[in-house]
Formats: sequence, C-alpha cells, structure tokens
Amino acid sequence: MADEYVDGKNARYFVEAVSRALDVLDLFGSNNPELSLSEIAKLLKLTRGSAFRVLFTLEQKGWVEKVPGTKKFRRVYRANRFRVGYAMLSGEFPFVRDVSRGLSEAAGKFGVDLITVDNCGNAEIALMNARAFVNKRVDFVIEFQPHERVAPIIAHYFAEAKIPCLAIDIPQPGAVFFGADNYRAGLIAGRALGEHARARWNGQADKVILMEVPHVGHVPGARVTGAVNGIQEVLGSEPDTDVIHLNCGGTLHNGYQVMSTLIRSIPSSSRILVATLTDPIAVGAVRALEDAGRTEYAAVMGQNATIEARMEMRKEGSCLIGSVGYFPEKYGEQIMPLVLSILGGGAVSTAVYIHHFLITKENVDRYYREDYVSEIGSQIGSEPKPVEVDSLTPISALYM
Repeated sequence: MADEYVDGKNARYFVEAVSRALDVLDLFGSNNPELSLSEIAKLLKLTRGSAFRVLFTLEQKGWVEKVPGTKKFRRVYRANRFRVGYAMLSGEFPFVRDVSRGLSEAAGKFGVDLITVDNCGNAEIALMNARAFVNKRVDFVIEFQPHERVAPIIAHYFAEAKIPCLAIDIPQPGAVFFGADNYRAGLIAGRALGEHARARWNGQADKVILMEVPHVGHVPGARVTGAVNGIQEVLGSEPDTDVIHLNCGGTLHNGYQVMSTLIRSIPSSSRILVATLTDPIAVGAVRALEDAGRTEYAAVMGQNATIEARMEMRKEGSCLIGSVGYFPEKYGEQIMPLVLSILGGGAVSTAVYIHHFLITKENVDRYYREDYVSEIGSQIGSEPKPVEVDSLTPISALYM
C-alpha cells in the first residue's frame, strides 16, 4: 500500500500499479532467476489475475519474458543491451530453422536484442540485409549466407561501419567462422559409405556420386573431398570405380531432379555410393532412387542430420544409411557467448568448429530421444518411440 512507502500527505501521488510492477521486477535475482505466475502471486500476496496483468504488461514492454518450454518467466536486463543482427540463410530449410530457434533462445538467455532477417538463399537479398544492418547501427552481425561471390562485399560493408561479424558454416572475409569442420564431416560420411560397401557388397562399388552445390564455395565443398577420401580409406583406391560429380541446388527438389536424370544412364546392376552436401539433397536423391526401383544397390549419406533425414532413415528399407550430425539446435548456446566475448574485447579463435557425430538407423533414437513428428515428419514417417540410453558414443570412438 502507499502508506508503506510515503507519508499520508504525499500518498495521492503514489501509483499502485507502478509499484506493483516494480515489486515483480525486484523478485527476480540470483536466488530467483526464473519464477512462475503462481510463485509471483504467492510471494507478493496478489491474486493470480492481478499478477497475470502485471506480468503481461511487463512482457509486452520487454521487461520480462517467458522461459522457452516452461511456464516460468525471467527478467530482461535492458541496461547496455547489445543489438545483434542475424541474417539467416533461408527459413525454407529445417536446419536453418533449428539454428534460428537456438539463437533466439540464447539471445533471451544472455540479454541480447536479436534482429532477425531472412537472406532467402539469395545473394541480392543478402546484400540488402547487410546494408540494413549497417543503417540500423547494430553492434554485431551473425551472417549465414551461401554465396561466395558477395561475401567480400558484405564484409566490406561491415568493416567500413566497424561492425564485427561471425559467419555460420560458410566463411566470410574478416568474420569469425563458426560451424562445420567440413573435411572432417565429409570423411565421416565417406567412411560410413565405405563400411556399408564392405559389409554388403564385398567391398565393391561401381559408382561414387558426389552431389555438390558449387556456388557455396570451396570450404563447404570440402565435405565431398572428405567423402571421397573416406571411401578410399576403407575400400582402397579402385581404378574401376567411376566418380561422378553432380551440380545440384540445395533443395530436396534439386536432389530429386538431378538423380532422376542420372540414374537412367547407370546400369541397374551397378552398386552406387552417394555422398551429398546437405540432407535435403540426400532425401531428394533417395526419392529418385525409390521411384526408379534402384534402392537395393544404393547407399546415400546426408549432412546435418536434420529432421527430414532422421525421419527418412527410420523408414524400413530406406537407402539413406545415415547423416553426419551438426546439431544446429545447439548453435545458439555456443555462438552467443562468442558474440559477447568479441564485443567485450575478449580473445576468440578465428575459427570455432563444432563436433560431428555419425547419425544412423541404429543410433538416431539415442541422439534424438524426443524426436516427434513435425510438419515435415508427418509427411515422411510415423512418430518414433524414444529409446532410453545411458550414454552416447562419438564417431571418433568408432574409428580411432
């Protein structure tokens, strides 16, 4: 009440609603970083309705926020809050959506204002978004765009504006790189393909098909180089094995179309190993091989272990034998501390690589225990049953 804070003469100036809102904010601290509506109402001796109205108002004004996946709230500390621009590659891809969700959650956790735009996989839109970030005078940019030819231009914009930058998965001049160890990821995929051929086809493979996306540049392209070397590591260098390079776009449709065209020219008895740059390409290739009735002597490896690949490899008889895991949903919790360290003047490596694991039919439920059907999964598989396990085995332990 007002008389708890001011004398009777000045009580008429006291605003109860403002006082109640400040009381709610004061509840949050090191002892109570997260509180539910019921807890707040109990601590302040408010009705649930009154507590809800205060919380709703504070949330709309950006002073509190909901903790993702819970019924609790946490305070948003607005003083010296950094504004970070994030240009996603394209919201079309599940991998990118996982990265974006993780970044959004991490931004909330670390008290960062995240300004998100979509590059739509388009070089000109990426340039436009970069200029917009400069005009908005953001403190930092997280760039995720696949076109090598415009990367120096974008880097120039940020350098002139003195805006530090981190690039996800595809390098950009002057930016800290965060993402895949592309050669290592390719090597894991190649070894898995080689082991499949050794176990199923007596170590013989007639065709190695590499499904590439040249415009993304040589660094992501190291995945296919690693794949070839991984296959040869297991099977040896076979002079009779025909290596075919396919130029694809990055979508499931692209993978389907180029594989559908190619497979008609390959004898039906050929044993085929397929290494792809991304999971959508891999799933498209699998669809084409299914339609052509060519799955018995085909093995496909994806990259990223996204939801569509995980659902596909769970299907009985699918020739998608696995995908290299990148765990994009965890990118945000690793990237945001790097961003804050850079803004704080801390020393950060110029390249920070993630850890890769081979995801297969046998271990997919161990790595993704709570993999439920999404809008994608509902089209390509049924709900998987989570499997209880005690530990996860890294791929390094399998090959070292």
